[in-house]
Amino acid sequence: MFQQWQAESVPVGGQSSNRMRPRMFPRAYPVRALALWTCVLLARADTDYCPNKNDQVTEDARLRKDLKCAYNSDYRPVLHHQDTVNVEVGFLLKYISFDYLEETFTVHSWVTMTWKDEFLKWKPSDYGGINMTLLESHEIWTPRLALFNADASRYQSDSFYTTCKVRNNGSVTCVPHMAHSGICRTTLRRWPYDAQNCTLYFGSWMHTGEQINFTFDAAQAVNTDEYQDGPGWRLLHVAKKRFPGKYSCCPNDTYPMLKYTFVMQREAAGPAAIVVVPSIAIVMLTLISLMLDIKDNTRLIVACFSLFCHFIFLTEIGYDIPKESADTPIILLFIRDSMVVSLFAVLLTLGLMSLRTRATPPPAWLLRLTRFVAAGPVKYAVFTEFDPDRAPDEKVTLSEDDAGTSVVEEPKQVSTWLQLSNIMNSAVFIVSAITYAVLIGVYIPRDPY
Repeated sequence: MFQQWQAESVPVGGQSSNRMRPRMFPRAYPVRALALWTCVLLARADTDYCPNKNDQVTEDARLRKDLKCAYNSDYRPVLHHQDTVNVEVGFLLKYISFDYLEETFTVHSWVTMTWKDEFLKWKPSDYGGINMTLLESHEIWTPRLALFNADASRYQSDSFYTTCKVRNNGSVTCVPHMAHSGICRTTLRRWPYDAQNCTLYFGSWMHTGEQINFTFDAAQAVNTDEYQDGPGWRLLHVAKKRFPGKYSCCPNDTYPMLKYTFVMQREAAGPAAIVVVPSIAIVMLTLISLMLDIKDNTRLIVACFSLFCHFIFLTEIGYDIPKESADTPIILLFIRDSMVVSLFAVLLTLGLMSLRTRATPPPAWLLRLTRFVAAGPVKYAVFTEFDPDRAPDEKVTLSEDDAGTSVVEEPKQVSTWLQLSNIMNSAVFIVSAITYAVLIGVYIPRDPY
């Protein structure tokens, strides 16, 4: 209703007058607008209401609607608060990435979790014989499986989003794809044939074992049928163990924990070709230098080159081995000890070069020692690569025998020093060979698998 001023003749005091007086009456166009809006609403209501489609609602849709009606996903699905929700956990491993420099590893897998929900039960006869349906995980209660030793640098949620399978007896099975990143302390003593044991600990942060009890899936706790090895590492096996979680601080409660240990072996074909083979090569180079003659500088050059190779090789290995490892790789200990032997070979060469040219008379005990070695069976272990008959710069004397023939007499002291050089060099070579044999047996890593 609207007010409108309209001129009309209204008798005033018995006389007619043309004064303007207010008069209340509905205007025409608001009425038409109201009628138009009414028609639109009725038309839309007729469109939403489809009696034929309503009759075609499937039993599965009606079942899911009934299951979600008045369902609260914030609370454990038990009839009594003392009841326990038993959750069976299984891992279908897909891929593992391991960064031994950062000491972190990530397990990519499909995690199967099965439990019973008391509020998701129905009679199949009431819904056309349906005994299984699908529900989204965010529509129902789901357990939160937390990783206790997670990598703090990465955010890892313990909730998941997937489609779950629900059976009429209340059994719920969810198989989300999850990635768990944990800390793994490396052990590099047997590098490059090292094996790493990386462990993940799972449990519940908020609930006790009397509320939510995590156990291993009896059918397949760990499945590796579709697993693919990551770059540089090969999965050997997975060990599992469940801890009941009884602690002295909480005698009436338990906090169960699931432990998964992943044993991974390094693919050592490449590192072995780069490290192990050159280690054997520099050992042979050092031993060969001890077998060369010292009349020229070839032996000294080879010995110095072997020592230089040790330094270069040790520097190159340093780029491939983590500096923060708790254990020292034994291959580094081998190179360290081999460097000491190579350094001693250089010093021995310099000493023998000086010793063989000495012209001073040797002491008596040295003469007895050389005669004992030359006369006994030890002489077969002495190298004779040095010419004991002639040194390049030694002096010779001429004399005549009874027949008047001139003969060469060499100084006995020079021959004694040469023999001593042979004995010392042979002894050092034998000791070096035995030392290298022990070092190779102890320090050179081998593939145990």
